Formats: sequence, C-alpha cells, structure tokens
Amino acid sequence: MKFNIKYPPLIEQSYSFMIAAGIKATKDAVYRNMVASDLIDENGNPTQKAIDEGLIEVAGDDLIKQFKATNPVISSIPNQHFKVQNGRVLMDCYAVKAAATTVLNDPTATPEQHDSAQHLLDQVNNLDHNEWH
Repeated sequence: MKFNIKYPPLIEQSYSFMIAAGIKATKDAVYRNMVASDLIDENGNPTQKAIDEGLIEVAGDDLIKQFKATNPVISSIPNQHFKVQNGRVLMDCYAVKAAATTVLNDPTATPEQHDSAQHLLDQVNNLDHNEWH
C-alpha cells in the first residue's frame, strides 16, 4: 500500500529543487535533513535561525514569492520567468516547460500528474514562446 503523505511546503520546495537538479532523494530524507540542520522545526515551519541567516526566505506581500511557496515544483525557477498582471502571477514558456519537466522526472509523481505534465508540455510546445501564460 502506498501512502500519500502531505509534506509541508518547504519540504516540497526543497525536494522539487533537488529533483530538478538531478539529485536523487526522498521527501522523508529531505525532511529529516532539514530538521537536523535546524532549517525547520518538526512541523515544517522555518526556524528563526534559518530566517535570520537568510537560508529560508519569507514571502511577505510578494505575489511571486507567495506563488512559488504554494507551488513547490516551480520554486527553483528564476523570478525573471514570472510576472504579475492584474493580481495574477503569469509564467513564460520556459517556466511552464521547467515545471512540467520536473514533474515528469519526479519518481514519486502519480500517473495522473505525469499525464497532466506531459499534456501541458505538449501544449506549451505549440505556443508562441514570447507569450506569458
């Protein structure tokens, strides 16, 4: 039986970053390492030490940072690939492709997530790459 454990956003972000970078890891190992390193507490919240030392950034009112915090699969994509328009965060084709590729390379992603990512990748390949989505 496979359990679908919901990890805190900082764990998901770190895990997604590692997968995108080609580093093999498990979410459990990432969680244990971040707690042991005093980056987060047992509940997945950043420690004051991690914030003070600039190791973990708090989003505040920045819509792009908030968007990336709630969508860990895009957390490692540079901010230049995002913009805010009418209160919505938009992504360029590079960001959409990077997010879809990260999901496709994630061994823990479900078949439905793989299918959605492949469909998104197929769609973005047919778009004008100068547009925002």
